[in-house]
Amino acid sequence: MLPIVGVVDSQRAQTIMDSMLSKVAETEARVVILDIEGVETVDTAVANHLIKITQATQLMGCTCIVSGISPAIAQTLVQLGIPLTTVVTRATLRDAVLYAFQTLGLDVRASTTTARK
Repeated sequence: MLPIVGVVDSQRAQTIMDSMLSKVAETEARVVILDIEGVETVDTAVANHLIKITQATQLMGCTCIVSGISPAIAQTLVQLGIPLTTVVTRATLRDAVLYAFQTLGLDVRASTTTARK
């Protein structure tokens, strides 16, 4: 899981991509969550980088889930004209985590000790 907060420019987006791909290779991750809820806006170059990050992780056999997309970022992504059919998105980080668990074949349930309290 990689939460991103603050301003993202092209250089930072490239750094994010480099570190994410290195971690995917190092850990043999099958699912990665890129949470951009803390990012207010992106320009078209950064939006394009985000799409490239998802594509690069897919090439490595890893599903990249993007969560927390704001209305402004959604508009920028659509304006790029890039088909987003292969990009997995979820509205919230919680939804992304649940989807990640489902993708891995894991079932999330309350423990019996928690349910009794």
